[in-house]
Amino acid sequence: MVYAATVAGTVLWLAAILLAPWLAGRGADGAARIVYAVFAPVCHQDPQRCFALGGHPLAVCGRCLGIYMGFAAGLALTPFVRGFSRLALPRGRIFAVLILPMALDGVAGVLGLWRSPIGVRFVTGFAWGTILPFYFVAGVADLVLIRRRRRSGRGLEKSQGPT
Repeated sequence: MVYAATVAGTVLWLAAILLAPWLAGRGADGAARIVYAVFAPVCHQDPQRCFALGGHPLAVCGRCLGIYMGFAAGLALTPFVRGFSRLALPRGRIFAVLILPMALDGVAGVLGLWRSPIGVRFVTGFAWGTILPFYFVAGVADLVLIRRRRRSGRGLEKSQGPT
């Protein structure tokens, strides 16, 4: 259930990223502005750092798009790598190796050491995004299990009465 909901949410999220420029290209500027506004809290949306669709920037920058598409790719791999019955998290080293290129690129940009092209931003974001579903799905599934156990525990307490 958690996995299916995450897949559905990811597909909708990616579709919405493409929806903004698609709407703008069809003259639905008000609707496009709403979609862009939804993504504004999670991305700077600098048009120079965004891929374009029909001459209009996507709702997120290249790095964010890479993260979200990497998340989708990691999500597709999850059943083959981890399966559905294990809640084990990947090793921290794997997380570090996958975030390191994006972190170095970001720090170099902030320090003015280099200005990375959009393709590099996308690839570094994609690499990091691939590991995220392994944490997200396991974390949400664990939360759901804990809540179920608490509910069933409360049900037992009520049926047994006060002690």
